[in-house]
Formats: sequence, structure tokens, C-alpha cells
Amino acid sequence: MAQLNGVNGSPPNTLTILGCGNLGSAILFGLLASSIEEKPKSVSNGVGLNESDDENTGDHEDIQKPYRILACVRTEQSADGLRKQLATFEHALSVNVIQGDNVRAVQAADTVLLGCQPQDLESCLGAPGMKGALREKLLISILAGVTIPQIEQVLARGETTRTAKTNGAATMAANDRTTSIVRAMPNTASFVRASTTVITACSIASSSALRLVDWLFTCIGTVTHITAAQFDACTALCGSTPAFFALFIESLLDGAVALGLKRSEAQVMAAQTMKGAAELILAGEHPEMVKEKVATPGGSTIQGLLELERKALRGNVADALIRCTAAASILGSKQA
Repeated sequence: MAQLNGVNGSPPNTLTILGCGNLGSAILFGLLASSIEEKPKSVSNGVGLNESDDENTGDHEDIQKPYRILACVRTEQSADGLRKQLATFEHALSVNVIQGDNVRAVQAADTVLLGCQPQDLESCLGAPGMKGALREKLLISILAGVTIPQIEQVLARGETTRTAKTNGAATMAANDRTTSIVRAMPNTASFVRASTTVITACSIASSSALRLVDWLFTCIGTVTHITAAQFDACTALCGSTPAFFALFIESLLDGAVALGLKRSEAQVMAAQTMKGAAELILAGEHPEMVKEKVATPGGSTIQGLLELERKALRGNVADALIRCTAAASILGSKQA
């Protein structure tokens, strides 16, 4: 067990990650990679106004960046696996893997990244001592479908239950909100510092807290600030679509193999082609123009596009995103 001290007795600027599953680990290793060569990306306010890299660098100069990370897992098997990964990964931060001691890890933190499964929210934040450990700290949730009010309710219930046991009544004030909560949705590309992260925050989150959140997620990709009402749609669009794109590439690979290409070589070609098309769009090209430039009159591309349209690709993809959004909206309710 690593030596854990409270904030006053520990090295400054400690980030605790509660839950190092696929997404939590991707963020962890993305941050570790960025510690070697930090290259912050852009931040958007959600209406297309991106700040330049130079401006971002200036904004980040006064941020209290974490120099120690406490990575929390539930099982010894997970702890051993994470330690083995860390042993082969070059980075410039101090990292301790903590197994089964979430409250102490939060007590030692300045900032907490909540990365458990949505259905485990109650057991994670409702643990004895967790409310106090989180007091006056920044809590960043990456839980799909779980809203900031739901997190506040879980923390309030835990405090109310303990107050009732000690005082015989539930007397916690409704406005006792001392934990600043930010909701973020990155994606699995965090591991290669190519995530798209959307962010919304509670009303008491300070500007310095938001700057820290921006810095954390620009280390692993780009950031867009959105409203709470947009979050489920953005969870689907940014968090789920890497799986959609992977399925599309898999489909291309099947076709390529049927045409006699090696799957390994076709995979590189297909992925690089998708990346190149994305780079064109990010550079300002409208998707329709990218398509039109490739689909020349009488060529082969238009024949493939017509086949996709006959199979209703456009409508099916749009419907898949809509259904994904609907599913994301009820994830949080399963733990309520």
C-alpha cells in the first residue's frame, strides 16, 4: 500500500482516479504520455469559437497541475495488471496504484476523477467518509448518463443517512454544496491523446477549476463546452462513435479480404484513409465537398456511394446515433 496523506501533508496537486477501467485507464495513460511532451489542444465554447494553441498555453500557466496520480481499482488482479502496464510506460509523473481504499485516496487528492461504472455510483460515493473526503474538492465525473444533480443527490443522501444516525434527524441543508462537480465525456482515443471531450459544470465550479479541467482534457485531445441538455447527444456522438467507426472499418476489411488483400495491410490503409478524410473536414472542408471531390462523373466511387444509399446507410447511421442517445439518457437512472 502506498503512503497516503491528506492534502495538507501530501505533495501538492494530486489527482485521484476512482476506477481504472477502459476509459479511466485510457485517460491515465494519455495524461502520462502528455507529461513527457505536453501539447495542449484547442478548447471550444460549443459554438465554434476555438482558442489558439498560443492562447491556451497562456491560460494554462497559472494552473495547479497534478504531479501525482493515485489510480484506484477494486481487485488485486486489476492492480497487478495496471502495475505491469505502468512498468513499461515512460512518463514523468508519480503514480501509485491503490486497491480497495477509495476514501483514503480521495482524502489525499486535490482533484478526483470519477470513473466507476454508472451503476456503481451509489456504492462508490456513498461509502462512509466519502462525503467528507470530497469536501471543497473538484470532482470530475466521466460517468455516461449520470447528471450532476444525480451525483449531488447521492452525496446528500450519504450525508443525510449519517446525520440521521447520529442526531436522530436528517438535517443536512439543501444548499450544503461544497464539492465542485464537473461532468466530462472523453472517449477511448484518450490513450493516444486524440480524444474529443465535452464538458459541463455545476454552478459553484470556479473559473480556476474549469481551467484545470480544460488543461487535463486538452492534454489528451480537444475540449468543447456544452450545456447539460446537450450531454446525452454528445455522449453518443463523441463517446460511442469510435465503436461505430471501428465497425465501418471492419466492414471495409471484410470486403478487402474478399478482394484478395491481406487484412493487416488493408487495416492500415483503411484507418489511414479515414484519418485523412477526417483531417480534411477538420481543416474546414464540408463533408459533402469531400465526397463530391472523390465521386467524379462516371467513376467507381459514385457506384459505391449509390450502393450505400440503396442500403440506407445515412438513415441507419442517424437512427443508430438517436438510439444511442436514448440509451445514454437512462444509464444514470439505473443506479438511482
